[in-house]
Amino acid sequence: MTRSRREFFTSWFNTVQEAAAAAKTRTERSVDQLLRPPGALLPDEEFLEKCTGCADCVTACPPKAIFTFETSEGKILPAIEPSRRPCLLCTDVPCVPACPEGALVKPQRAEDIRIGIARVNPRTCVTFKGQICDECFQACPYPHAAIMMIGGRPLVMSGACTGCGLCEKACPERPRAIAVIPERHLVPGLRVPKGEVPAG
Repeated sequence: MTRSRREFFTSWFNTVQEAAAAAKTRTERSVDQLLRPPGALLPDEEFLEKCTGCADCVTACPPKAIFTFETSEGKILPAIEPSRRPCLLCTDVPCVPACPEGALVKPQRAEDIRIGIARVNPRTCVTFKGQICDECFQACPYPHAAIMMIGGRPLVMSGACTGCGLCEKACPERPRAIAVIPERHLVPGLRVPKGEVPAG
């Protein structure tokens, strides 16, 4: 009994240490481009209002994809950087019920998660130069639905992409030729970047 308690606290302490270390890790992305955890409330203002930065979602995440960072305003927020550790779309989405403030809402199914949408950069993707590569397609948990290979090139399907970032992690190019745009930066329903929709 004593040993199991020791193991529990050791495991808990290690998790906290890893989360703290992750928070200090430099990211490839700007803070504005870091992804929210699965189920983050939209519009983003609602998420920011409810999230207290308690990090319960961090400790509940099995693949340790979620970490915390401090904004320029001093607010602590959870985030995912898929190029480092993507979301693995856990079936039970344990990070969501771990949130005590309701900043995360559980989807009906893992495939209903919408963290963002992957976008292929034709200037850096080697398939647009005639080379063969399907690493993003192979890494996608929903191939033929979220990503299709058309004419040897990857095409992301906006209706099915979860934004998990497994494709981004798998991309061998640097800078990565496929990256996830956060859901909060997309037009609801259309799921295209807000800056790409003409005003009016």
